[in-house]
Amino acid sequence: MKIKSDEEIEHMTKGGHILKIILDNLKNETKIGVTELELDNVARELCKRYKVIPAFLKYKGYPNSLCISVNDTVVHGIPSSYKIANSDVVSLDFGIIYKGLYLDSATSFQVGDKNDSITQFLAIVKKSMLSGLKAARDGVRVGDISYAMESVVDQSKYGIVKELTGHGIGYRLHEDPFIPGYGNKKEGMLIKKGMTLAIESMINFGSDEVIMLSDGWTIKTKDHSISGHFEHTILVTDSNPKILTI
Repeated sequence: MKIKSDEEIEHMTKGGHILKIILDNLKNETKIGVTELELDNVARELCKRYKVIPAFLKYKGYPNSLCISVNDTVVHGIPSSYKIANSDVVSLDFGIIYKGLYLDSATSFQVGDKNDSITQFLAIVKKSMLSGLKAARDGVRVGDISYAMESVVDQSKYGIVKELTGHGIGYRLHEDPFIPGYGNKKEGMLIKKGMTLAIESMINFGSDEVIMLSDGWTIKTKDHSISGHFEHTILVTDSNPKILTI
């Protein structure tokens, strides 16, 4: 994991702000009756407008720019002709390259009519991510971040996805260290000031078990329960981290 220079931090700060604008626009466009492919096209057009490169397109063969995961899809949902329906839980995961540096962010929300239990669930998923984010500072270890995330979910019936993790980010989309949503304090790689990390929570309403579809990308909950996903790219400091994708 490379410690970022002042110039690199400046580029990632600007890139992160652009990514937030794009993700906010995508969320606003996610309406009942809109297809996933239409949203993917919006993502590409926004990248052209802001002169950034979609980070996921052709990454290890991924065919689209946007990952859109609906209901029981955890992550890496490939956009299709599926039309967003009332009360769908939609997770938008998007990344860009700006000045040669990667930024990554994700959000989950319910479209149309809201269900109270799902609203509470998504609030816990987001809180888990934010808790991990706040724990990420100079001198801690990966396990301290993971423990903070797991602690939020501990008293619930929800399942933390074990097979997927947050990660370092910068000149590559996925760099060391890898940051699970569960773990033990004082274990794992040392976190240092100047690192940039993608902190993400991936949690299921039911069991933590997941399956991968034959397309080699789409990951779903094994029990078909709803899943939620939140992610921010951050800069590690000696106190509270700087959220870059905000």
